[in-house]
Amino acid sequence: MVHDRGMARIGILGVGTIAEAVVRAMCTRPGQADEFILSPRSEARSMRLAEEFGNCRRAESNQAVIDACDIVVLAMRPQDLDEALEGLTFREDQIVASFIAALPPSQVAELTAPAIRTCQVIPLPAIAVHRGPLVISPGIPEVVEVFDGLGDVIVLDDETKIRVLSCASAIMSTYYEAQNRVIDWIVDQGVAPQTASLYIRSELEGLASVGKAVSEDQRADLPAEHQTPGGLNERVRAGLLEQGWFDALVAQVDGIYRNAVLRGPDAD
Repeated sequence: MVHDRGMARIGILGVGTIAEAVVRAMCTRPGQADEFILSPRSEARSMRLAEEFGNCRRAESNQAVIDACDIVVLAMRPQDLDEALEGLTFREDQIVASFIAALPPSQVAELTAPAIRTCQVIPLPAIAVHRGPLVISPGIPEVVEVFDGLGDVIVLDDETKIRVLSCASAIMSTYYEAQNRVIDWIVDQGVAPQTASLYIRSELEGLASVGKAVSEDQRADLPAEHQTPGGLNERVRAGLLEQGWFDALVAQVDGIYRNAVLRGPDAD
């Protein structure tokens, strides 16, 4: 729930896909009162947001964004960061929040001095519908406040743990691949695509709702509670366990945690 508070002026440097989703989510939540100052790039996205929302305006330069705001959000691509910040001047009283993967707050502070109050924010695509986790590290109160209401805010005070959650989020496309494979199998058995799609997507939505609603000490019991001895669910899960499917999934996540370079020319 969004708490009553004063208006914040939030500057967005780099209006890409995620930044646009975040701005849209913030502009459409209940109690919205913040003002957004958008950088000129991407031109199409920043102009579209400024035309659509009365509390968004497009600045003529990145410096103009910084000069006009209280909180600066770094949302450019990692490979564009150094060029985008070159020659820019921040204020000591400003807060800088970075969306950039593998750039911990301690490094952000080196790039944006004298603005030394910095944090990393990790929004996922579901933020567009006010759902999903939103990691903030460290939990600067003003930043936690302005992102309140966009999903489940998770505060990490240890910046070394940010990478763990970033890598764990790499299961998103795998989730949708599994969803679509099962839908396609249903269609192959002669069921209409619309029926197959609605059935599986609704099933997964229901499972996710139950999984989030139960207490933490009940989480480990969910697989057993959703199968019966010798039943269909048990047979599918047992087959995948026997094939090492779940071990392979964790091994893939562990592999990117230990080996992937998240900030670089090919960073995603």
